[in-house]
Amino acid sequence: MHNNLKRKQFVLIGHQGRKLAVDVTYPSDVDQLELIIYAHGINGFKDWGGMNLIAKAFAEQGFAFLKFNFSHNGTTPENPEDFVDFEAYQNDNYSIRQNDLNLLFSQILQPDIFEFRVQSTNLIGHSRGGVDAILFTANDERVDKLITWASPSNAQTPWSKWDDKKLKQWEKEGVVKILNGRSKQEMPIGFQLKEEFLKADRRLNVKIAAEQIEKPWLIVHGTKDEAVLFEQAKQLSVWQPAAELFSIEGIGHTFDRTHPWKSEVLPNASKSLVNSTIRFLLGSNP
Repeated sequence: MHNNLKRKQFVLIGHQGRKLAVDVTYPSDVDQLELIIYAHGINGFKDWGGMNLIAKAFAEQGFAFLKFNFSHNGTTPENPEDFVDFEAYQNDNYSIRQNDLNLLFSQILQPDIFEFRVQSTNLIGHSRGGVDAILFTANDERVDKLITWASPSNAQTPWSKWDDKKLKQWEKEGVVKILNGRSKQEMPIGFQLKEEFLKADRRLNVKIAAEQIEKPWLIVHGTKDEAVLFEQAKQLSVWQPAAELFSIEGIGHTFDRTHPWKSEVLPNASKSLVNSTIRFLLGSNP
């Protein structure tokens, strides 16, 4: 157990020069560390729902835990927990986030950016961030281990469940607004997101990406996930049989966390999520 922890906040450059708000939590008494990079999902951000407690839990076990806001998730470095840039949010897509990850990796693997040496780089993605992580890992050798938390098995978030009427309206108007149940904001999603998918062919095919992944991969999913059904986790494990599937019985999409998370203790479901991931990273059974 490491008790001397540091948390460093900084800004990096993402897609089209937009700024990425970043922080890293790590034990200050170790010279060389495994780095974990966390990618959030749609309507999420790096500090959503007690993520600082999760970062601390990993750091206490000897990891450096880095989390960041994607360049077009609607937040800004000045407002890292608030959706204030709706133009960016409307134009967000998978290609932009792949570029964000590429630029992030290129910057954090430069010498002297941290007080410690990076021993290896592991990528965690939650929800849509899981798809981003799968696509990136399939095409980038800089990822040593992959972990997906409640990840979909397709690159069609959030429109995969919409009916034909809503899809046609989206195409006609070029944008559709979806209510954010937490913030009560109308979040605009540009039709370019579906156009990107239709034009992408193999590039956004999660099945092909999953089949190509040769790195160790842990899939964690709640069996009562209301947003991304557990069947999607099982589908990912079929496409990549070498991946380890760890289910958390009776648990939903956010592993019992909400935002803001005011407790100083994680809920049991999130503890199970963290502990299974740590065991996997240390080479033990989840």
